[in-house]
Amino acid sequence: MKSKVYLIICSVAAAWISGQVFAKDLKGVKIEEVVNLSIGGEELRLKGTAVRNSSHQSVYIGGLYLQNDAENVEDILDNDGAKRFVIYCQNSSIKPDALIRALNLGITANHSEAELDQLQPMVEQFNQLWRTEIKEGDKVWIDFVPETGTIVSINGKEKGTIPGKAFYDAFLKTWLGDKPINPSMKKQLLGKG
Repeated sequence: MKSKVYLIICSVAAAWISGQVFAKDLKGVKIEEVVNLSIGGEELRLKGTAVRNSSHQSVYIGGLYLQNDAENVEDILDNDGAKRFVIYCQNSSIKPDALIRALNLGITANHSEAELDQLQPMVEQFNQLWRTEIKEGDKVWIDFVPETGTIVSINGKEKGTIPGKAFYDAFLKTWLGDKPINPSMKKQLLGKG
């Protein structure tokens, strides 16, 4: 009897772990449920994923990872824990300039003029980091690391860092703010769509 109970407990634990740790498949992309920002670093859990479609084709898939789970946008922005926004480029039509334009419009729509004046140097720095050839199959990480800032990496290769937290919050507001780039993606990234 004890061995049966032990087996049931082990089976339940294994099912729980597999649901928490392994990847799920979205449009042919394996999206990890748990990631680490570095070896031995902060463990982040997937909050939500979203697909950006154009002409019935997925252009990119976005995923939001949080160190500390939060239920709403304000809590996500207020939280000082590590975060990762990942973009899987699914289509050859994805262009860095188009992404830069969309992100800049999203930042402008979600901030006051005074805030934009403060953010402008950081936005320009991000645009320079981002202005590279992004190809189909590429994986882009935009990480927030406490006491470091925003780190942009493409295919695991670090491109640069923007110090502080202000830019990362502004970046997230383009997706999650009151006027997001895509309202349906916002719901999905928050795990509600």
